Amino acid sequence: MHTTVRHLLAVSVLLPLAAWAQPAQPEQVSAYDDGGRIGPSTHQCSGHQILVRHLSLQNAVQKYGFQYSGCQDPAHHGEHPSSEGNFGMPSPSVCNWYHSGFLTMDINGKDVVRQDVKEMRLTETGARGGFQVIWSHPDAEVSLRILLLPGQNHVLCLLKWQPRAGATLKNVTVKFRCYPSFFTAARQRQGERHVKTPRTDQQEPTTLELVPGKDPWLLYYDTIFDVAKGEGEGPCAIIAEQTALLGGKVGIGGYAVNTDLMVKPEAGSLRFGLYDFAGSKNADAEAYLQAHGSEDLAQLLALDFRPGLVREVDVAKLKAEAAQLLNDAADDGVALKPKVEAVLKQVEDLAAKGQGGDWQAEGELAGVLRSSEELFWRLKTFAMLNRK
Repeated sequence: MHTTVRHLLAVSVLLPLAAWAQPAQPEQVSAYDDGGRIGPSTHQCSGHQILVRHLSLQNAVQKYGFQYSGCQDPAHHGEHPSSEGNFGMPSPSVCNWYHSGFLTMDINGKDVVRQDVKEMRLTETGARGGFQVIWSHPDAEVSLRILLLPGQNHVLCLLKWQPRAGATLKNVTVKFRCYPSFFTAARQRQGERHVKTPRTDQQEPTTLELVPGKDPWLLYYDTIFDVAKGEGEGPCAIIAEQTALLGGKVGIGGYAVNTDLMVKPEAGSLRFGLYDFAGSKNADAEAYLQAHGSEDLAQLLALDFRPGLVREVDVAKLKAEAAQLLNDAADDGVALKPKVEAVLKQVEDLAAKGQGGDWQAEGELAGVLRSSEELFWRLKTFAMLNRK
């Protein structure tokens, strides 16, 4: 085929193919990662350098922003202290799930989130938005995936852990910190903190003992700082998988409210969902959980957290289609063949590791599939132009 004619036809074919590559969705979910920045520590560790990294997930309903921070100085021997916590949620509100550090996890008495980060990456965007973090704890590899789905007002989370060879996990505790609706003591104000579950409603100062199977959701609110009264940011809430729990407790203080979930070490994972009802009245947040808490929990328990491209890929089918396309592309496929074969080898290797539960491999596989889309559309175009 004449080169000029081939070029014109390729352009005309690529335009509709590009549209077919990403069919219109009823709603898109965006995912963003600023890549992190390292700068002088202001109050964590004097004279040291600290890494701060922001990631966010956003749909048409809500934007959830997350912040990781940790000192990078080797003097800490693989730990990364941060004065107020390593993993926070700066938006929708800076209180509620605390912006500087709302999540910690203790395994055998040592905080996971303070340890080396093996990987932090976006895993998907479009039909769903998500990212994952992998930590290297001395006794286990611990991974967290967070997803936001279209139209939903909360994020869905899967935390999993795998003991290292020779290690025994004696205890696993997942801890959450929030300041419901307002930073009371920091603003020299007195509130009235409450935690409500389907079973009970208790207020400060007290410790609420959680009963697995009877407290599937918890609403954290303040009766003084209620949007209905023109005060505060609005409440927050959590849903949690119940069968993995040994028990739990909530320390309801006048400032911070701390929730400890004691998890069966042998469970290997815990699913939970986080809500920030920023801008909502207490009564509206409660009404939502009463109506939808069980439904949201059921969705959480059934959800496949694997990245969308990983869930959909059929390696054998992809290899067969690539072979046919290379054949149909004739001479135009010759230059693309080494690149295509290299991608297929990566996909095959990473898919095999992912089937064994390797989240890092699954994350890499999603990246390879995403970055190779242009290559395969070029191959499809040449195959169409040369097909007899």
